[in-house]
Order: sequence, then C-alpha cells, then structure tokens
Amino acid sequence: MSKRILSILLVALSATLFLTACKVGGKTTEVTMEELWNTDLSRMIIPDSILTNPDYCSQKDEFMFIEKTSEFEPIGYRGRDFQRFYIHYDSVRFMGNGIYKVEGRTRYRDTIRLFSGTITLDSMRLNKGKHLPSTGKFGKLCGHYQFDEDEFSGGGVLTGKMWIGFAKINGRFYYDAFKLGLADGYCNRQYEGVWTSKGLTRMEKCNWGDFRIPDSQGLDIGAGEFSPVDEHSGQGWQVYTCGWAENDSLQAIYQADMQWFTHEEDYVIPYSGRLQRYLKEYGHGKSQPSAKVVLGTIPATEEEFAVWYSIDSPAESQQNYLWPPMSDYAHADSAGIVFAYMRMGEFSDGEISEGLFDDYIELQKEHPALFDKYRKQLSKRWNQRFDEWKKEMHKE
Repeated sequence: MSKRILSILLVALSATLFLTACKVGGKTTEVTMEELWNTDLSRMIIPDSILTNPDYCSQKDEFMFIEKTSEFEPIGYRGRDFQRFYIHYDSVRFMGNGIYKVEGRTRYRDTIRLFSGTITLDSMRLNKGKHLPSTGKFGKLCGHYQFDEDEFSGGGVLTGKMWIGFAKINGRFYYDAFKLGLADGYCNRQYEGVWTSKGLTRMEKCNWGDFRIPDSQGLDIGAGEFSPVDEHSGQGWQVYTCGWAENDSLQAIYQADMQWFTHEEDYVIPYSGRLQRYLKEYGHGKSQPSAKVVLGTIPATEEEFAVWYSIDSPAESQQNYLWPPMSDYAHADSAGIVFAYMRMGEFSDGEISEGLFDDYIELQKEHPALFDKYRKQLSKRWNQRFDEWKKEMHKE
C-alpha cells in the first residue's frame, strides 16, 4: 500500500476523525438519474467525509466513514509544460435538476484568482465487479463544468467534463474511497478540460483531480500513487515531493503548500498590486514616475493587459493615468520601454488598439531604426495589424 495513502488514513484515525463504522445489511437499493438530479449531492462535490474500508477488504461489507483531511485537496496541471495548477472549492449550492453553483479560487504560479461557475450532472455509470460489496451501489456521476475566474485579475474560463465516484449505502450517497489504499491508480473527482483566456486568444489543457490527474502521461510516473517526473519539478512539483520526506522541515513546507488557500496575505495579484501602488503614488500628477517605475506597469502578457485595461479604462469624465507616461518615455527613446510599449499591442483590441497603433506610427517616424529593429522581434500578427492600420491612416 502507498505510504502516503496509508498515512492519510492513520492521520485521520489517530486525530479522532472517525465518525462511525456500521455493518451494512439488507437489500441493495437502485440508483436512478431522476433521483440523482433531485438529490442534493453537494457533500460529494466538496466531500465532508469519505467512505472507505478500514481493514482493506478482509470484510468487504464493513465500512467506515472518516472526515476529509487536507490531503484531499485536488492536484492538477495547466499547459503543455505541466505547470502545477491548484484549485480549492469554497462553497457549493444545489440549484436543482443536477445543477450546482460553485465558488472557490485557483492558483497558477504565484497568481491566485477567485472563480464562480456551475457543475451540471447529466449522466451516471454504475460499477460492476465481483470485488465490490454485495450491499450498496457504486458508480460514477458524470457531468460538465464552467468556472469563470475573476476578470479583474486577468483570469480565464475553465470548461470541460468531470466525474465523481459515489457509493449509495442505506439510501445515502457518499464520496467513494472504498478502493483507497487497495487499488493502484485510485482516483476520484476527475476534471478534464481547458483553460481559455477571456480574449479567446489562448487555450491550454487544464486537468485536476483527487489522488491522480486525468490525461497526465508525461507527468505522472507513479505506480501506487501520483508521482511527478523529475523533468517537471521546476513547474511547481518540487514542493509536492516534500510530502514524501521524513524531514520535519520539508513536511512543514508540504503542509503549508497544501493549505495555500488559507494564506490571506497571498491574495495579492503581483501585477495588479504594482499598478495600485503606482496610482496611489503618482495618480494625482503631483510627481513624475521614473522610467523604471513606468516599465514595471507595462503589461507583458495577455493576463496582465486585462488587469491594466480594467484599471486604466475609467469613465469618459476621468483621466487615464497609466498610459500617458508609457507613451512619453517611449517617444523619449528610454532604454527598454520602447520594445515593451510596442509589445503591448500584441494583447490589445478595440479602441485601445487603435490608440496604440496610432502612437506606434508616430514612434516609427521619430525613431525609425529602433522601431524597425524591435518590430522584427514581434509577431507576424502584430506586424500585419500595424501595416494595415498605417495603410488605413494614409487613406484618411
């Protein structure tokens, strides 16, 4: 049996998290989709307890219910490089007809975002096999989900399919961990889908689950339990492997990482924080920011551009505070700012894009050699947009 899985059960039991052990008897009960659609299964989406077998199948019809421990936080990845992805569910509310409203938070690299959305259960598959208890029903609830991350922080949309393993015992539904510690590859609460940027310009595979991650070939090389390959340790998995160490300090690092969602001080988006500090110090025009300070406010990714746009796009009666200094320093040929300012056009659209490319035309007139040098480093799409906009301006 996996050392980590065994430790989960021992920790739960030794901490007196044992709730009840019961002998199950009587006839088995059927499970229908109508019942599932009309039953509040919130406690399975965010499990408050799990159903397992305390003596590992020596008595197949004896069950134990233990409280969920922190170890049951999902593990996941996002992107082709398997960057570690975290998700935590804060609340779930049954809306009827198999629909659940879910709120929580995600973490990708150092960015933590709030999200809200829905899970819709739409089908069911019952498990069959001689190794299952003769009383009770076991199966999978299947459905789809859509979680919208906070747009202010440059978030995206998580969509895909999911399933949750259930057990129905004495008319009640439970999160099924009957084979936890018994079967290699045991998993539950499996979510498989994509993360899509709000601008629909970037889509990345994003999967997560309990104990295993769906479609994680190339990352997971474990037999008895999830084990990330060393090649991807730099993508956030090095801390995860601290949980296997017997060293108390490394264990403390692992436990703190598993409880990432409890650290309120981490709820500051680094780029958003820089912009807010900038506006507080320079937003009233009483002092002039340095080129270095302004460089730190220029968005370098689509996510940062979304944050910048949400902050620096006030009502018509107000003034833009972040854009003018960027343009001023770029036209002054300040080192580093010209390229960063031009690259900003990669992420823009609408009126903002028109304003930027208008300014780029003027920038090319003032610094043609520098401008042409940098535009070669930008995407084909950026260059096409610039040429098309310049041609449009000549018509006028």
